[in-house]
Amino acid sequence: MLKGGSFQEQLYFMVFHKWKYIIAILKSKLKKKTIQRIVNKVVYVAREKDKDWIFGAKIRRLSRHSSLNTTTYYDNKLRNIPDADGYYYIYQNYFCRCIRSTPSILNKKNVVMFTHPSWSKKYSKKHVVWCLNKADYVICLNSTIKVYLISIGVKPDILKVIHIGTSSSFFYRHERGVGGIGFCSNFGARKNPDLIFDLIKNMPNKTFYLIGRNWENYNRFSELLTFSNFIYYNEPYESYPDLYNKIDVFVSPSILEGGPVPVLEAMMSNCVPVASKTGFCPDVITHGENGFLFDIHSDYQTVIQLIEKAFLLKTDIRKTVLEHTWENCSKKIDDLFLN
Repeated sequence: MLKGGSFQEQLYFMVFHKWKYIIAILKSKLKKKTIQRIVNKVVYVAREKDKDWIFGAKIRRLSRHSSLNTTTYYDNKLRNIPDADGYYYIYQNYFCRCIRSTPSILNKKNVVMFTHPSWSKKYSKKHVVWCLNKADYVICLNSTIKVYLISIGVKPDILKVIHIGTSSSFFYRHERGVGGIGFCSNFGARKNPDLIFDLIKNMPNKTFYLIGRNWENYNRFSELLTFSNFIYYNEPYESYPDLYNKIDVFVSPSILEGGPVPVLEAMMSNCVPVASKTGFCPDVITHGENGFLFDIHSDYQTVIQLIEKAFLLKTDIRKTVLEHTWENCSKKIDDLFLN
């Protein structure tokens, strides 16, 4: 295995993609301007279909709390990017696409958030690492991601660890006692759907709320719907605070995460987290004090025991995450543009 991907990955990247970037770089050099020492105007970039999902909420809130002159830009094909002094990309693959569609961004400051490894044939490890090394800074959501990116070839000096934030006003504190257990995620294999299924099936006396999208694609979803203790919400992001109000214990069973942001949202809502040891969960959760942690391959019996302990916890969970706000996160991103 070669650093940054297999030989097949590298060959595929060179034949089908690298030449597009070389053309983009040549175009950017023809229009080259000196990067301004003082960055003022910054565009936060996402897709149109992200608007009512977590990615869209992230860039709206981060840009809103920025001290710079910021705007948000949504386009499903990530083309016609507005001119600015700098750009913030909420997902690593968006930066790759923007290099090809708008080569002039390479003459500006680029800050890219790396959420989690998500390699595909089109966006392989080799492909994405090559692009990330063209950025000014890459934000890692936790220290484990930083170590991983260094190991696959991303330049260490451009990597910065910044835990993503959430809103202390949008997500409000509720008193626990309703007895609900919740999950929040888009459907995918890394979200550990079978563990979710097993928890719901084996705790019939507890009501479970699943907040998210595309769970209709889960091959056991029709069976999930037969459980009387299961309620599914595919709702706009603006409704999430009220949905968290139904939850006492929030379970995050993912096998792989950069965040996950819903853990912070739930904790800001005073839900007790029971989370797998991935992403920033080990950074923000102290086991037994403001939540509980389990290994990513734990069985449902182990997680059930932790859920039962979580219902007994008296800690004010919200107080333990008040430092992780959009305001604080946005200030750290501003510092990268101004550095």
